[in-house]
Amino acid sequence: MSVAKPSGTDKGIRSFHRFTPMDASCVYLRKSADKFFRIRASSVAKTILVFYDAATNVKFARSMSFTPSVKSDLSARHAAIQRAITPLPGSTPRDHFKPLNIPGDCDGLTLLAALARMVGNVSAAEWSAEFVRGRIVNLEQQPVSPTQIVRAGQRFQHLFPNVTEPDVNGAVEILHEDEALIVVNKPAPLPMHAGGRFYRNTLQHILNAAYQPLMPLPAHRLDANTTGLVLVARTREFAAKLQSQFAHGRVEKTYLARVNGELPANEFYCDAPISADAGEQCSRTIDLANGLAARTEFRLLRRLADGSNLLEARPLTGRTNQIRVHLWHLGFPVCGDTTYLPDQKLGRTQTLAIGEPPLCLHAARIKFLHPLTDEPIEFIAPSPA
Repeated sequence: MSVAKPSGTDKGIRSFHRFTPMDASCVYLRKSADKFFRIRASSVAKTILVFYDAATNVKFARSMSFTPSVKSDLSARHAAIQRAITPLPGSTPRDHFKPLNIPGDCDGLTLLAALARMVGNVSAAEWSAEFVRGRIVNLEQQPVSPTQIVRAGQRFQHLFPNVTEPDVNGAVEILHEDEALIVVNKPAPLPMHAGGRFYRNTLQHILNAAYQPLMPLPAHRLDANTTGLVLVARTREFAAKLQSQFAHGRVEKTYLARVNGELPANEFYCDAPISADAGEQCSRTIDLANGLAARTEFRLLRRLADGSNLLEARPLTGRTNQIRVHLWHLGFPVCGDTTYLPDQKLGRTQTLAIGEPPLCLHAARIKFLHPLTDEPIEFIAPSPA
């Protein structure tokens, strides 16, 4: 092991002790002249996290990549993921119950009127048919009346009987885990959470199965068709710390995107505001009058043999579908995007099917403050094949 010394002497080092709690190798260093030595060892990571024990006046550095012993732990975790997706959890037919929670602006309405207001893309006639089928039920799974007057906060359920979910790519890869954090390389297509046609074929369900009894908490989202890095917290406390960084723009994110067309320059940007509310098929559009401020910076990495362009995209804000909407607005929709189509058209497909041409958008790099130590840390996800 070699020690990267600060200026001055190395006499401040009193002792070293190596151990392996959880999933990281650790070494202790004593304080010297108000500075702390940092350890670099060829057998461990390039990135070091630093902890401080005020009682003993000791700082210790924790490697945030893996020694060979940790790789075996990750192998076990990947084996648990493989068990969770063999077969895919949504491939077995079963009844699903989607929650219907009455918001404040529906207080005093009939249940039918409340549902028609809550879900704008489903008509009152369609909801009436669901009541006739007995598919709008209470928490005891008993059918309820459409004329019932509801109050804010009441909870009902929408029954979807005997559902088999569409197939997804369940090959979730764990790049890193420690006491606070799990870093995932998400495949596609794979929704993050339950919604639409997906209940159990989701990243959340797969992680719950692989980490049980722990229920990991993703700190942000990627679209179902986007691959790459997702930060997942082990507790609500750590999730809140990560989410705060995302909310305040303190997380540096870099994506790779493939687009067609003649670019305006090798480096360019878009700062068109993006609509706050979802439109057709949950899409977003440019809303110059009332949209949310958004900025994405783009850089050409290389021109590919098929005539397309590989871009680096850096979203400086975190609006829904931001990179896709900005490139679509500029006239360079992401290759494989079935929602934001050429010529400013919107498609109707949300989650791609297995075997369809993929969305060429990959969350490749992320830099943030580790929620346990407040030290900067960076992860890079290998590009999909």
